[in-house]
Amino acid sequence: MLVVVFHKAGGGHVLACHVSKEGQEFGNSDSSCLLPLVVFCLAFPYSTARSKQKRKKLKEAKDAPRANMAPAELKKYRNKQRKARKRAEVEKEKQTAAQEKREQHIKSRQQQDGEADGVKEEELVPEKLAKTEDSLGQAIRFLRPLQNLASERIETHLLAFEIYIRKDKLLLMLQSIKRAWLIDPNHPKLHSNLIRFCNIVSNRKEIPAPVKTVLEQEMERFYKQKSAHELNEEFLAQFSNSMPHLLQGARMKYCLDKQSQEKAISYVTNFNNQIKGVTIQNCIEVLEAMRNGDLGSCDKEMASFLTKCQELFPYATVFRQAHENNVGPTTNSVANHVDSLPKEE
Repeated sequence: MLVVVFHKAGGGHVLACHVSKEGQEFGNSDSSCLLPLVVFCLAFPYSTARSKQKRKKLKEAKDAPRANMAPAELKKYRNKQRKARKRAEVEKEKQTAAQEKREQHIKSRQQQDGEADGVKEEELVPEKLAKTEDSLGQAIRFLRPLQNLASERIETHLLAFEIYIRKDKLLLMLQSIKRAWLIDPNHPKLHSNLIRFCNIVSNRKEIPAPVKTVLEQEMERFYKQKSAHELNEEFLAQFSNSMPHLLQGARMKYCLDKQSQEKAISYVTNFNNQIKGVTIQNCIEVLEAMRNGDLGSCDKEMASFLTKCQELFPYATVFRQAHENNVGPTTNSVANHVDSLPKEE
């Protein structure tokens, strides 16, 4: 005999059934009756009338407290229930909005990550990085931090003048001169800037009135109504025993008067033991000035000066190499002649 035990759900429908056979094993031949039984249980509720009665009782039990309420209390109760439902709806809307916001944020991050992965990095070519279309603009970009962080160094203001003279900014040139003057008024390269600036202002035909007024007031402090030529001659006489000063004075002498080339070259080539500052670095700067044409075309004089440098610094390979190649050395090729001395055993 088959024994069937039904398990019903709360709504009156059959949730499951358990089939067993008393005293015997459940064989394959007995399975033919299970299919109609299962279909019957799924198609019809176990007790629809009973479930309806149960739901009715639950509703009556829920409404029982309100049945005994006074009208004012019932109204208050309903308002409370309505507010509770409204709060629940608002809270649900907030949760929904927060969930949507999180989903949008995640989606946006995924899109950004995808775009970042899709961007191809530009190849870094050293020659391309070194070359710029706006060289002066880039120079000013690097100059400004130096003016803020290294304003006490005169090199900052000397280089600033070189930038502004190429941009033809008169007032900024004057500013650089003033700042350098406060640090070292006798610096040789500052003298070069003073002479060039004076020459530019003197040869400028049209200068705006406000700019001209400022220039006249400020330049009196440095030039004392002297011309660039007079100022340069005084400088050469004052520092006649200093090679760095003689070099800048000679450069400015040739710049102001091309006919004075021979005299200008003699200032830096006819040195003796009385001249101070005759170092490898300063001699290289003289050779660079001659090679760059700052003293005009002077190949013969440059070769003679190289010979003197070889005699003065016999262990400095930079002068031997320059003489063999018949070119002037650069500051990047400075070699300490002490390194070439024979070492003691």
